[in-house]
Amino acid sequence: MDVTEPRYQVGLRLHHPIFGEGLIVEVHTDRGREVLEVVFDGQLRRLSALREWAIVDAAPAPAKATEVFGEDGAPIPPPERPRAPGPRRHWHPQSDRLLERWLANEAEPQTHFDVRANSEVWAGWASADRLLSLDSLRGVERFPHQVAACLKMLRDFGGRGIFADEVGLGKTVEAGIVLKEYLLRGAVRTALILVPASLCEQWRAELWEKFELDFVVSRGPAGQWGRHPLVISSLETARHERHRRRVRGANYDMVVVDEAHRLRNHLTLGWKFINDLNPRYLLLCTATPVQNDLRELYNLVTLVRPGTVGTFSQFRRDFLSGHDKRTPRNTPRLRRLLQSVMIRTRRGDTQLTFAPRKVETLWVPQSAAERALYRHVSEFVADAVHGDAGQPGKPHYFTLMVLQKEMGSSWAAACGTLARLASHPDGLDPKRVKVFADRARVLSEDPSKLRTLVRSVDSLKGEKAIVFTQFRATQEAIVTALRAAGRSTAVFHGEMGWREKEDALEEFRLRDQMLVSTEAGGEGRNLQFARNVINYDLPWNPMRLEQRIGRVHRLGQEHPVRVINLVARGTIEAYVLEILERKIRMFELVVGEMEEILGAWNTHGSFEDEVFRRWIESRTPRARKKRFVELAQHLVTARKLYQQQRDSQNWLFRGSHENDEEHGQ
Repeated sequence: MDVTEPRYQVGLRLHHPIFGEGLIVEVHTDRGREVLEVVFDGQLRRLSALREWAIVDAAPAPAKATEVFGEDGAPIPPPERPRAPGPRRHWHPQSDRLLERWLANEAEPQTHFDVRANSEVWAGWASADRLLSLDSLRGVERFPHQVAACLKMLRDFGGRGIFADEVGLGKTVEAGIVLKEYLLRGAVRTALILVPASLCEQWRAELWEKFELDFVVSRGPAGQWGRHPLVISSLETARHERHRRRVRGANYDMVVVDEAHRLRNHLTLGWKFINDLNPRYLLLCTATPVQNDLRELYNLVTLVRPGTVGTFSQFRRDFLSGHDKRTPRNTPRLRRLLQSVMIRTRRGDTQLTFAPRKVETLWVPQSAAERALYRHVSEFVADAVHGDAGQPGKPHYFTLMVLQKEMGSSWAAACGTLARLASHPDGLDPKRVKVFADRARVLSEDPSKLRTLVRSVDSLKGEKAIVFTQFRATQEAIVTALRAAGRSTAVFHGEMGWREKEDALEEFRLRDQMLVSTEAGGEGRNLQFARNVINYDLPWNPMRLEQRIGRVHRLGQEHPVRVINLVARGTIEAYVLEILERKIRMFELVVGEMEEILGAWNTHGSFEDEVFRRWIESRTPRARKKRFVELAQHLVTARKLYQQQRDSQNWLFRGSHENDEEHGQ
């Protein structure tokens, strides 16, 4: 039997001029190149098979062939081995025995055929059209669009692509399925997952609970690079100068990047770091592959598969239309190219039904003293900020902005800032500020807003709820009031250690009715075992408000979601809520759309700065109403612009099912 023998085989030992002798443990093809995986003193390294490495083990000598006789008794000479240059060939030792049995007309036992048939069945079971990992998932509801996306990533993309599903459709589950699939098939041994720092523990817990994958989170100066095959880290930690070389040296088979829109700029350290890693398999997960400039889309595609859309000069010539950086030309051609590297599922492409959302506004009945102090401090803030350059207000601009926010949250929070300003006035009137601080301290003892909160919690009839606030002083006041009212309450804030945070969430899930959280709880956490969200204070940034609601109103939520906003009339938060709720109908938007609208708004500075500027520039309720109506009109225009851009991009990022139908035509 003539067998072609590769140049290098598993089990051979070779000599490297630097690493010494090593054992070949795998020979495979990586992007068209034959690669050797060799172990040197316990370290796994990859070498090119194109180079002539010195083999330490001698090739086994072929066994002496036994003579075979024909029917006439004459010996049958063995077939001549080819002498042509090329791969080395040898006569397999079992060839003669097989020929003898064939000439003797010997039959194989039935069991051999059964084993062969069973192996064919198993080979078909593990084919590219089947996901082996689905049977091992625990507590994961599998949706058709996720299964189709994973098969496409494995079969068509070869494990290098972008999951660009709309927000809330389960991109992280898709990435987990693909990762486990490659691990089960033996194609991946080491993997690195890069996520926002606040989500490291959540990813680790979910990968273990749902996929039975034992990842470790890399922390501290030493890290886990190369020590553990499965590692989770933040992008900032991995790309840090202290860790960068070790991460590269680990040669991870697969890298997964969550929130990959952080890599849209090719000039950032993050983009350059991922580009230098160049793993065999790379998954990017983002709901917004492009926001302000199609160059962002080019950068992401180039990370995953360079050359898919050509060089940037070619991309700009073929697909960018003049000064409009968001709208492409030659859209059908660009879409065909993107279909080879990106999978995008829209909500309209699925049969999923999301839980309804009910939003309520509870107007806080402020006392006369509270209204008067709010008005007086607001006037003081405006006067201080409007001071000329070098005058008292300028050094305290950001402190005064925070003070304005704190008054909309609680008098306990505002009292602390006023006391600090009184002790370090830096040109401000310390007596006036101290009077404000004393009045705030008195009002913080029995605020009307806390009484409104307790009444709203009573209306929940024992259901779990998350109370969000921006300030620690407010959080402490809320926790004290709720516990005094007999409500079991867990606490979550950014100053807690990661273990304390996980324990707090576990207590809330298993035991406590209430969770009082700062903004740290709004960053990516899955809390859909609760369905009630109470915004004790209202962030001026709509994105933070959306993040809060998104913790419970997401895929997997089986019950209607209730959102309660506590707001006092005449405050800056009341004007912001008027814009968000009535003008642009934020609470009717799909999660993620608010960010796009703010991007289309395209103003200088942040939305918070714009809100604060309009507030301090208008002194009377009538003037403020006029200024905020103007802002609302700008945002309504931005929403219309976003909808036009969305329709344009929907043509570019068509859903998977439409792409499949198009290919089938």
